[in-house]
Amino acid sequence: MNTREIRNKKQRIIIYVLILIPFIYFLYIMVVPLGTSFYYSLTKWKGIGNPKLVGFRNYVTLFKTKDFWLVLGNTLFLCLVCTVGQVGIALLISFLMTFKRLRFKNFHRAVIFFPVVMSAIVVGYVWRFIYNSNYGLLNSFLTSIGRSDLIRNWLDDESIVLRCVSVPVIWQYIGLYMIILLSAISAIPDEIFECAEIDGCTGFKKSVYITLPMIWDTFKICVILCASGTMKIYDHLVALTNGGPGRATESLAMYCYEYTFKFGNFGMGAAIAVSILVIAVVLALAIQLIMGRKETV
Repeated sequence: MNTREIRNKKQRIIIYVLILIPFIYFLYIMVVPLGTSFYYSLTKWKGIGNPKLVGFRNYVTLFKTKDFWLVLGNTLFLCLVCTVGQVGIALLISFLMTFKRLRFKNFHRAVIFFPVVMSAIVVGYVWRFIYNSNYGLLNSFLTSIGRSDLIRNWLDDESIVLRCVSVPVIWQYIGLYMIILLSAISAIPDEIFECAEIDGCTGFKKSVYITLPMIWDTFKICVILCASGTMKIYDHLVALTNGGPGRATESLAMYCYEYTFKFGNFGMGAAIAVSILVIAVVLALAIQLIMGRKETV
């Protein structure tokens, strides 16, 4: 074996070692906790003592509980509304940012992205003040424009409260997906847009027939991230309504917290947590299957 072969072999070993280190770290912080959670979901455990293995009894009990299906429905509704709102509005804003006539683009991007860096708890309490039925900004504004007939108890009416709590979540994270989509748009060669404009494809048509197909994979990733992320929504709901009225705005994450720390049923809490993971994975696979891959022009 010559010196060159020895050097190449050493380089390959170094590369494999450098890859192995973060892989082992990933296993430690991701796979091991997931496996531990699944194990505890098969047990009856109150956080102290030795867990008692009960098999899939926790899952059977969970699926027979009406509250679980109510909370699951709330979470899926928020998932749908927030995904359409966040990614949809972010896509429209990204299209607008490509228009040459739009000025102060950097300012617009900074203002829209600013809520992303705020704490979810802070956002929740700010919007709780806006929605307040007695001195909230929303009802005060409706009164000032002479539309007192539109005044509602926004966070106390079960018929509208779930839609109301989705607004702050949508508002906060539009900027995140806008930045991701704008990054994808900026990677499209200018020659493609110039050729499209020569052929008479401008404005809305250019966005739909040129830009969207070129960023389709990025758009799909945004949808998956948004949908799976909303499955674990917690902070906003705690600050806004704490799950009320009743369980009208309670999410699966709040339901998991309730069973784990309020009732002290760590086994059932782990079962809910595993259910959230499974539902999120199934949802991501469904989105991947439905959206597929759109061929670029």
